[in-house]
Parts: sequence; structure tokens; C-alpha cells
Amino acid sequence: MSTDTHEGTPPAGRCPFAIQDGHRAILESGTVGSFDLFGVKHWLVAAAEDVKLVTNDPRFSSAAPSEMLPDRRPGWFSGMDSPEHNRYRQKIAGDFTLRAARKREDFVAEAADACLDDIEAAGPGTDLIPGYAKRLPSLVINALYGLTPEEGAVLEARMRDITGSADLDSVKTLTDDFFGHALRLVRAKRDERGEDLLHRLASADDGEISLSDDEATGVFATLLFAGHDSVQQMVGYCLYALLSHPEQQAALRARPELADNAVEEMLRFLPVNQMGVPRVCVEDVDVRGVRIRAGDNVIPLYSTANRDPEVFPQPDTFDVTRPLEGNFAFGHGIHKCPGQHIARVLIKVACLRLFERFPDVRLAGDVPMNEGLGLFSPAELRVTWGAA
Repeated sequence: MSTDTHEGTPPAGRCPFAIQDGHRAILESGTVGSFDLFGVKHWLVAAAEDVKLVTNDPRFSSAAPSEMLPDRRPGWFSGMDSPEHNRYRQKIAGDFTLRAARKREDFVAEAADACLDDIEAAGPGTDLIPGYAKRLPSLVINALYGLTPEEGAVLEARMRDITGSADLDSVKTLTDDFFGHALRLVRAKRDERGEDLLHRLASADDGEISLSDDEATGVFATLLFAGHDSVQQMVGYCLYALLSHPEQQAALRARPELADNAVEEMLRFLPVNQMGVPRVCVEDVDVRGVRIRAGDNVIPLYSTANRDPEVFPQPDTFDVTRPLEGNFAFGHGIHKCPGQHIARVLIKVACLRLFERFPDVRLAGDVPMNEGLGLFSPAELRVTWGAA
């Protein structure tokens, strides 16, 4: 049995913290769903157990040919299986450890304060999305990769063009343009000395993994596409969650030691990453009584898995005191997002610094939501502070 669902614009009355109705129906019915994306059928799996299966079982491949995914490129490790995938992850592993993320916390706090200086100067009623939720991750990501503000802005604009495109042909054309631009950056960095990630991708010390220009470009592009936009949207969504749940904000203020807990709960509760990267089934597999054929596309629904009551008691309750439990916000399995630790630091610092700087900050109007394919988050987040 399967449940058909269609990925359209969510209804206007959808709760901004709810998973999609169609995805919830799959989870609650204990079935597998399906929908068409650009005319290609995809199976949807919603339960935590099924998401783990699709992201861990070698019968579901990230490298198998697909009608949906663009041509495989050197270094694009999100489209690879082990052991090929492991070579590229090893190249970047040291830059994305928990220890490395924590070493950047002071820089993140300084960047947050610089953003908040401008927010304060703009005055009550300002929108936190462009000036804080987007700007702060951009500053941190540019520093991580060794990009100038101008280089980062161009890459960000090109990624927005790709993710905002409405048809597959345009996506492929824009992606080619993006890779061409990224390749030129990689080649330029080969001629420079630097300790940042992009310089190290473009070169290799003795004993390190050496990448070609095309491989380094593919790894760089994979990291940008996997983390840039999603982190910006998650920061804004987390701010919204705490602003609109004053009792949870109060609990965090009263017990700052809950900060890490609060980040994990927001990652679990907020349905920003609604759909994972498709896998391709390489042999027939039965899931929940549904025969998924070799060659079929399968999408794990991460946000829905985060609301699975078999794993998370009272899953629709937002509670920053909830005991820590592994969530699916960054995916699962070998393709789990390498930037998860720096993303956690960004979220924690962004929230804590905002509420420390503006103790009485509050929402200043309705919050429209971005309702594009895959990601879901506030499009605008106007706040005020001071006397009412």
C-alpha cells in the first residue's frame, strides 16, 4: 500500500511549525508515499526506521544513474557511494570536527555582534532575515573557505538562481555556469598560500590527498550547496521559534546551560529540511509492503522522521528541556552533513547573542514563510524592542 501525495504550495493556514500534511499522512498511516517531481516519480519514506534504511542500506545508492540528478561531476561526493565517497570526506574531515567548530565560536560571536550593531542602528521594526539570519552564516562561511565578501556574494547569488529555477533544463544550465565560476576560483587559489579550506582543497602538502582542479571544485560546490542556504534558513527559523514560544525562551534564559539542548530540539522540531537528497534503488526492495523497483528514486523525509513518535515522545511539542536524542536535521548515514558542528555553533551563538543584546526583543508583525521545494523557513522576521 502507498499513499499518494503531491509537493505543492502548502495551504495558507498551515502552522509555521508543522510538517506538511501529506508527509504526516504517510507517517501516521505507516506506509510509503509517492509524488512526481519534474515528471519523475519518487517514493517518499517518512518513518525514522525507513529513513535509516534508505540512507544506510547499499541497495539505495547515491551514485546510481537517475533521471533527476544532474551529470555526476568529479568531487561531487554527495552523489557517490563508499569507498569513493570516503576519499573526499577524508580531505575535509579536519575542518569540520566539533573541536574545529568550537575554535570558531569567538569569531562567530564577533560576527554576530557586528550584525547586531547594524540591527540596533536600523531601529525597531527591522527584519532579522537579511541582516542577521543570512548575513551571519555568510560571514562565517566566507571566513571558513577563505572567500572575499565579493566572491562569497557572487557564489551566493548563483546558488539562489539555481534553487529558484522552475525547470530542470534551467537548473542544469545554471549549475554548469556555477561550476565554471567555482573552477576559476579554485584555480586562482592554487597560486596563493592560505590555511583556509578552499586553499587547502586546491593544494596538498606532503602526505595529503591531492585533488585535481575539477575534483576540488566538486568538493567545494558540494559543501556550498549542502550547507549555505540551509544554514541561513535554519538560523532564521530558530530565532522565530524562540520569539514565538516565550515560555521556551524564558526557560533558556533561566538556564543557559540548556543552550545545547535547545539547539538539538530546534533542529528536531523545525521542519526546515523537509526532503533529503534522492537515492536510487539498485535492486528491488520491499518497504512497508511496497515493492520499490531497481531504478526508482526514493526520498527520505528528514523532518517527518524527526516527528516519529516511535523515537520522540510527544513529537509535536517544542521543549528545550527534552533529553538529547539523535535527530535527522543533518541527514543520516555516510552523507550526514559534514558542516553539522559549525551549524550548531552558528545557531547557538545567533540565538544567545540576540537575546542577550535585546532582552525584550519581540515579534513586530506577521511572519510570512518561504514555501519552496524542500526547504521551509521564515521569509521575513521583523522585530522590535524597548517600550511598547
